Amino acid sequence: MWYAACDPRARGRRPCCFTLQMRWNVEGRLNNQQLWELEAKEGAAAIEQMKAGAWKCIYKVAGQRRVIGVVDLPDAETLDRTIMAGLPMAEFLEFETIWPLREYEPFIEDCRTGFGSQKPKR
Repeated sequence: MWYAACDPRARGRRPCCFTLQMRWNVEGRLNNQQLWELEAKEGAAAIEQMKAGAWKCIYKVAGQRRVIGVVDLPDAETLDRTIMAGLPMAEFLEFETIWPLREYEPFIEDCRTGFGSQKPKR
């Protein structure tokens, strides 16, 4: 999953990649038929977002009502808008964790320079 967060096409525009862990909070709120119908709509929206490049990957956790995905969005505000209003299942999703990701190569460069406190060693 992690390789998908570092899309070479994104270099130079400094996207914000986030890993999201979501749980379906539907107990006592939806029956199974309603859940599957709503999830079909959510899945169609996710596939469209993957085609558009916003969702890099998304996985259903086997045996659990949980989904994990990586998104590539311009900023945290866009992520918040997407979560709050752009998902068909928004009111039924509990976002358990959201991790901001950074590309590994710039991290290593920061390590080489002491995170800006010294000149790079060649």
